[in-house]
Amino acid sequence: MHELERKLVTCLAWVLRPEGHHGLGDRVVKALFERCGLPFDPTAQVRVTREEPRFTSDGKRTPADLVVRAGGVCVLLEAKVNAKQHGDQCARLTRLWANEAATLVYLTREMAGPDGPPGPAGWKPLTWRHIAGFMAPLPNDASAGARDFLETLQLLYGSEGPSMLDEKTKFYMRHWRLLSEWAALRDGAMREITAAVHNAAATLDATLLAEAEHVWDMALASHPTFELRRPSWQRGEVHAAIALQWKPAELLTDADPWPYVGVRVKMPKHPERNAFVKTMTEQLETYASHLGWSGSQIETGWLWWRQVAPTGVDDDIGSLTAECRNALEAGWQKLRGPLDDLFGG
Repeated sequence: MHELERKLVTCLAWVLRPEGHHGLGDRVVKALFERCGLPFDPTAQVRVTREEPRFTSDGKRTPADLVVRAGGVCVLLEAKVNAKQHGDQCARLTRLWANEAATLVYLTREMAGPDGPPGPAGWKPLTWRHIAGFMAPLPNDASAGARDFLETLQLLYGSEGPSMLDEKTKFYMRHWRLLSEWAALRDGAMREITAAVHNAAATLDATLLAEAEHVWDMALASHPTFELRRPSWQRGEVHAAIALQWKPAELLTDADPWPYVGVRVKMPKHPERNAFVKTMTEQLETYASHLGWSGSQIETGWLWWRQVAPTGVDDDIGSLTAECRNALEAGWQKLRGPLDDLFGG
């Protein structure tokens, strides 16, 4: 259990650092300060140290599990999972950090104090469940490491308890540092993919841009979308466009690893029940098949679509810009006429 405790504290130190590659920003450290009734300055540098040692007058080394400093405020956390404090450990920490007027936090699996077992005098109680609450709900761009850490914390309070951590969690806890490095690499790749999509939209053929309305639909941050359309492509509540979309949180995953291009309709709800949308889907099928747009999810507004992946050696991200641009231009050339006919008829 000591090994699990040590690794949980290391992961906690990581998510407390706003500059960490976890996608949480200062959410966790800000929530910690607020929980302790402390002011938090978002412009101040946050410094987090693990196992910071101080020494008693007789030379006894006493390390603090975590020390967080920001804007002249110091918070010291002593963390436990199932273990109890050793001897006068908390009393020594209290004396050794008195010169910084540190706020002392006793982090345990179960609440210490009035609602649980007694905690050390002068220490604020906190649980790992609180830490999970500081993190949840995770933002869409949270890293895989942050998601795994939150799942591990939630598992602590499952019916089987921390002694029954599954093999995947144990693997993560053994290799979290390497996995965090991979998560940072994935974050970088996601930024490159986003840049490639924006570059594709910015370098479309000038003749096409003169013919089409070209807009970014950012109504949903989780689904950024670039659209090519005409004002006439509207009938009642149905609006149509040639669109390029991606889901930042799902890039390079089994769900939606790459951006996708297709014919998209927007309407309040249930496009699959709309007679005109059904007609559009049927009449555009042949044209879409020539483009390789064989996917169809009418209930989400995508009549015909396909994913756009890099074609260079080893999935070179640099080729993604050209692929996205070519897919949009080909879609416009092939489908603008049929769409004009559908909405003009």
